[in-house]
Amino acid sequence: MSSQELRRFVDSVVRSHELATGLKPLTTHEQIIAYGLQQGFDFTDSDWTNLYEQDLLSQPSALQESIREADPSHWSWAFRQLSVWRAMLMEGAGDGRS
Repeated sequence: MSSQELRRFVDSVVRSHELATGLKPLTTHEQIIAYGLQQGFDFTDSDWTNLYEQDLLSQPSALQESIREADPSHWSWAFRQLSVWRAMLMEGAGDGRS
């Protein structure tokens, strides 16, 4: 059940500008989880970790490295954590390393 809630959170971020804007200041996976919970989505840390790791492993190795090396203080860091959120970034958003 909670993994369905996580999927609902992920999809809601894509559909809602307000939810997406809330990702910008987040700098850790724990903050992303807490943000989802604060917004009323009921999922666990392990749900997030499983989704993140599955998504990461499905990416080419060069992209995996880029995701891991992204600067958490860059406004786009949280968006870079899942492929569906990375797709929301406009060209010119930078590489998240500065």
